[in-house]
Amino acid sequence: MVKQILIFTVFCFYSCFFGNAQEFNKIDENNKKHGAWHKFYEGSTQLRYEGTFNHGQEIGTFKFYDIKGGHPTAVKIYEAENELFDVIFYTTDGKKVSEGKMKQRSREGKWVYYHQDGKSIMTEEFYKNDLLDGERVVYFENGTVAQRINYVQGKENGLETHFSENGVVVKTYTHVDGKLHGPVKLYELDGTIMREGNYKDNKKHGTWKYYTNGKLEKTLKFPLNKIGVH
Repeated sequence: MVKQILIFTVFCFYSCFFGNAQEFNKIDENNKKHGAWHKFYEGSTQLRYEGTFNHGQEIGTFKFYDIKGGHPTAVKIYEAENELFDVIFYTTDGKKVSEGKMKQRSREGKWVYYHQDGKSIMTEEFYKNDLLDGERVVYFENGTVAQRINYVQGKENGLETHFSENGVVVKTYTHVDGKLHGPVKLYELDGTIMREGNYKDNKKHGTWKYYTNGKLEKTLKFPLNKIGVH
């Protein structure tokens, strides 16, 4: 009787295992992936990704794993008839690294990046065709703004401002088509002016003023002559 029970149990196990296995990795009449799929690393039993296809098109949630396993390192969420899909990247221990939307392999719209705790926001930025386009904001871990800068088609344009953790402006630069071009000011942590001048095509240009304790100490005119001071 015990032997019969054992044989029956083994039979049920293999029937369930192979029965379930047959539910994965099917193709339709056009040789396209259809239904639930499990993809493993070559020569390994470690799952590489899992998700569902609808006649060759990803649908719903896909999870991607590191070869060492653990928490998914990426989750992609697809919607029918929507060329954009949501993406969340994680560390292997499950902390968020970044999240946003993609179109094929290009980032689109707003993306958020996180500090090492996986919770506090480190950077917010916007993309068009995988190029930065719009305001990029960087944050300290305490949540205050560290930097603001604007991009147009992947290049810095306009004012770039840096702040201390107390919210004091410490640097301002001006960009045109990815180059430093225009006024620049640098301050002490208490907001006292240190230096100011202008850039032209990434080089210091014109009169620069240098201060000590907020008082003008010297001026230099760029480009410098052979002596170095005008």
